[in-house]
Amino acid sequence: MEYGKNEGVILMWIWIGIGLSVLITAFVTLLILRYISHVRKNKRKASLLIHKMQVEYEENTLSLQERDRERLAGELHDNIISRLNLIRLNAQGRDMHELHLDLKNSVRHIRELSHHLTPPDLSEIGLEDLVSDYLEQVKTNIQVQYYPSVQAPDRIGSPVKLNFFRILQEVINNALKHADASVITISLRISERYLFLKVEDNGKGFTPGTVKAAGIGMQSIRLRAGQMNARYRFTSEPQKGTRFIIIKHLN
Repeated sequence: MEYGKNEGVILMWIWIGIGLSVLITAFVTLLILRYISHVRKNKRKASLLIHKMQVEYEENTLSLQERDRERLAGELHDNIISRLNLIRLNAQGRDMHELHLDLKNSVRHIRELSHHLTPPDLSEIGLEDLVSDYLEQVKTNIQVQYYPSVQAPDRIGSPVKLNFFRILQEVINNALKHADASVITISLRISERYLFLKVEDNGKGFTPGTVKAAGIGMQSIRLRAGQMNARYRFTSEPQKGTRFIIIKHLN
């Protein structure tokens, strides 16, 4: 009798153990299934977020392209075509020296536009020389001071070089159009560790937050700075000019 009773107790504990094992297995399986479901949901959310970012990036890119086309069309109409028409209408009765100066200015504007569209072969020219060549073409009645310092000329790849050049063009273009400045100062530093650009003007400045970002080309600058993982900052005060700084650490 005692043996049969003990056998019954053992069987009971065996069944309890089996039941607990089944419950634990079911619980662990449920946790795993919930985890897998959670991971799948996060993947779907991540995919949707990536798709949304891609769509926004493409829309921003198209918007920038359209804005560049509009700006180019405006420059051609307002500057180049208007200048050439004036030269044609006023050709009679003017001396050759005046005509030469007008044509020279028109050629300068055309070269400036060509730089906005297609810069020279970036693999054949350093960033400091690319900037120098560009600044020679944009000089008007504003004094442009340029201070390059190059310690490591071979540290910059073509994509970074192009993005820095385009950002400089945007900043200079804004200064020429909106700052009413008499002096623009550009400092460029290329070292083993970083690439640094500073553009300052003595113009009318602005109160931060009162100027629309798109109005000062911030959208283009933001996209290009993000593409090369660079940091930038605008600082300005009314009647105290504007300063733009961008820096990229080099690997």
